[in-house]
Amino acid sequence: MESNGKILLNFIYLSKKHAGGKDQFAINLLSGIYDNGDISKVCVVCFDYLYDIIKRIAPTVEIITIPSKNENNELERMVNILKVNTFQIPKIIKEYNISEIFHASCNNGLVKFKVPSVVIPHDIKAISHRVMGNVKISWYKYMLYKLMYNMDFKHADKIIAISNNDESEMKKYFPEYKDKIVQIYNPIKIVQFNKSNNSQLDKTSNNKLEAKGDLAQSQAEMVATLEADTEKFKGKYNKNIVAINLQFHHKNIITLIKAYELIKDKIQCNLILVGNVPKRVEYLKQYVVDNKLEDVVIFTGFINSKEKRRILLDCDLYINPSLFEGFGMTAVEAMILKVPTLLSKVSANYEVTAGLCKYYEPADDVQALANAMLDYFSNPYTQKQLDEASAIMKKRYDYRTIATEYMNLFVAESNAAKDVYEQENARRNEVL
Repeated sequence: MESNGKILLNFIYLSKKHAGGKDQFAINLLSGIYDNGDISKVCVVCFDYLYDIIKRIAPTVEIITIPSKNENNELERMVNILKVNTFQIPKIIKEYNISEIFHASCNNGLVKFKVPSVVIPHDIKAISHRVMGNVKISWYKYMLYKLMYNMDFKHADKIIAISNNDESEMKKYFPEYKDKIVQIYNPIKIVQFNKSNNSQLDKTSNNKLEAKGDLAQSQAEMVATLEADTEKFKGKYNKNIVAINLQFHHKNIITLIKAYELIKDKIQCNLILVGNVPKRVEYLKQYVVDNKLEDVVIFTGFINSKEKRRILLDCDLYINPSLFEGFGMTAVEAMILKVPTLLSKVSANYEVTAGLCKYYEPADDVQALANAMLDYFSNPYTQKQLDEASAIMKKRYDYRTIATEYMNLFVAESNAAKDVYEQENARRNEVL
């Protein structure tokens, strides 16, 4: 084993269609490694559609691209990822002198690599909550996912938990791998605006590339966020409540809509729902139509990063009513932007936001959420509270600090493997 090899960041899991949690995580991590001056120590493998995006984030990083196939079919995509990890990654490890591999998700192939590997499942909701997508998964899919996670965890040298709650769930359902688990929070990189004067960018941005999901933005582009066209999303009132990510059942948007319906005349706010509404959750739109809420409940559909940020900056309250969360990056981003935030008090929500938001429970209780919304508008955050929470979140999840934690872990695992290799080699020489 070569001691001077590179760390391979396996980003083939990232999608070109949406900026999900793992997409944001991977981009923020890469940005942190780049800004810390460690980019020469790593290289990236990804599908070809990510090349330009990654180059914008880390211009000098070495990129290994793999031709993409049918991204429209999730099953085919998973099978393709499995094939890449099983047959192509071992060749890349040998050809590019890789001493460590980091998987930015699971489904990591059928073989154990000859170099140390670190895996981050992000959460194990398919096992802990038996949910994937919008519904409870069937027993055979549950068994399939359990087999997949078990194989990935067995082959990995370290497993990343993104919160204490996530770590507890992994230890509960996969106790045999508890000694492999390391808890590291997600890295967050976001330009901080002052809502009272949001024409000014945070001075810490220093003209470096900013990344948000599937789009890396320059400082000039971030300024353009302030000019994003969000007029088309205006409703009846001048104030807005915002929720982001509608496509899965566990995001619990129906509870939010029903709670809002109970109090809309009292708070006089629009409800802006950001994100795609696929067929599996079209009942959300149908409920709005059936209850004549179209003038105050606005579905944006898919919007670009500038529009999303603009909507968040302009909102009076951000709400995440999820039934469960592995981390909840958007809530942290909202807090950094000094946006008042209300969350369901479930799984990692309270932990990740350090108890600095307003919360309600149970997550699926319509009246509880309605009461929490009324309570907020009766007793809103002070500017001091928003400022303090923003500073804490920004420091706690700073992308550069988190990137350092990851690099330290990678180096430690690589050195440990090197020591084992040298010891085994010494024993073989003694025998000879």
